Amino acid sequence: MEEYLELVPVPNPKVRLKKIDDKYYLLIPMDSKLDFLARRLHGDYRRIELDEIGAYTWELCDGRRTVREIGKALRARFGEEVEPLYERLVTFLFELAKRYLVEFKRVSEL
Repeated sequence: MEEYLELVPVPNPKVRLKKIDDKYYLLIPMDSKLDFLARRLHGDYRRIELDEIGAYTWELCDGRRTVREIGKALRARFGEEVEPLYERLVTFLFELAKRYLVEFKRVSEL
């Protein structure tokens, strides 16, 4: 776990966070030629709904903060609500990475 805490999640620049009707969504552009049918049915973006903790986590992923720093900010804002903090945070960030919404870099690569 310790090695993950020094990674820096860098968000995909094409993805943006938007609040719609008091809900948070990541808007992922459907820009592949293979997405033409999905675009016709659902518009230009795929949407992933996030809770308040997920939305704040996304905002903290600025390409400069490490996972450890993001965790400290989450704990400061949400307290016990985010525990077990780093297990949940790393799992969430890796789920985003599997969908190509973030990538990880080492501090030395920045």
